[in-house]
Amino acid sequence: MGSSGSWSRCAGRAVVALALGAAVFGPLGGRTQAGENWTRFRGPNGSGVASDVTFPVEWSEEAYLWRVDLPGKGHSSPVGWGDKIFVTAGDPTTGAMTLLAIDAASGETLWKREFAASAHSLHAANSYASGTPTVDDERIYVTWTADGVLHAAAVTHAGEPAWQRELGAADYKHGSGNSPILLDDLLIVANDHMGESFIAGLDAATGNERWRRPRQAGTESYATPLVYEAANGEPQIVVCSSADGIAALAPADGAVVWQLPEFYAARCVNSPFLAAGMILSGSGEGGNGKQLTAVRPATGDGDEPEIAYELKKSLPQVPTPLAIGDKLFVWSDRGVVACYSAVDGEPAWTKRIGGNYYGSPVAAGERIYCVDAEGEVVCIAAADEFKLLGRSQLGQASHATPAIHQGKMFLRTESSLACLPAE
Repeated sequence: MGSSGSWSRCAGRAVVALALGAAVFGPLGGRTQAGENWTRFRGPNGSGVASDVTFPVEWSEEAYLWRVDLPGKGHSSPVGWGDKIFVTAGDPTTGAMTLLAIDAASGETLWKREFAASAHSLHAANSYASGTPTVDDERIYVTWTADGVLHAAAVTHAGEPAWQRELGAADYKHGSGNSPILLDDLLIVANDHMGESFIAGLDAATGNERWRRPRQAGTESYATPLVYEAANGEPQIVVCSSADGIAALAPADGAVVWQLPEFYAARCVNSPFLAAGMILSGSGEGGNGKQLTAVRPATGDGDEPEIAYELKKSLPQVPTPLAIGDKLFVWSDRGVVACYSAVDGEPAWTKRIGGNYYGSPVAAGERIYCVDAEGEVVCIAAADEFKLLGRSQLGQASHATPAIHQGKMFLRTESSLACLPAE
């Protein structure tokens, strides 16, 4: 969800944290440029940062290029490839999920693809479309739950079905919100829940299962996986759950490369992210973060990962923090924003701005944007000193994280999608 479309204080949100340290400027975790594709929850490798584009600090309804209604309710974030935006919506009555392709320039709906599902128990703040899709140059990939089973599917850019399959049981107390990611031609789906849990690596072209890593059953996790490039240049898939802690898996077969078990104090809703060459992740419950911890990954055979520092004050359960250079911006569920050194966790400032938040912050240039549950977009400076730059009203409730694609910002409410042009 993160995900994706973060949604529930009790259940879990995907904290999308931003990766911007030395390791973050490579192909696995750099800032996205104005013309790049926003391919997953919080953009390239979940960084949430677009460095070469700026947007207004405050605006009115007339500023949008377009705004369109969506067929249903959802908390997922939009993703983009080229001239298209892709977003999901859920039917509150039947549980069915619809994937839409929208022309980024005009807002025209190009096609819709519906996936049958079943109505089931959800937390009041969740929806039947809380997981954010991922996209590559050939297909869009989605996951959803029907009849207690997690499903995955791929659709071509022309709207034609490529494949669909059942992955296994999905026993989520508050409803699911899985957001898949891609690593080259591997689709990675995390399914950490109360029942038989696993991480699956699927062939992106066929949906065939290449590997499955069993996981301990326990409290469900909504954290979106992260790709980390090790010192030897090899990628690792970082996954988080309260039952199994934080672990890095090998893309070839899902084998555990390193792990810190019994790592989290509560449910994992926020997502792991990169900052200052480290991996940061957290946990929380009841709308409060319990921890945000920086880990130095293992560097070679026989090495163990190390905890660099841990934050414990005014932390988020759902919103993923944001890393910009050597600064770490932490936006809590209950409207407290803080800036720390990403290198050592030393505090710079803390400010209460008000509101309640399910979506995660994103950055464009030197400005940070985050949308509260009532649909107010708050803009602050990405600086060593706090500066409130503006507040704008979407006019509808929102639990989603904005997307920045091809020089435009796409803002999703529960029932609509709006396009804000750059300055």
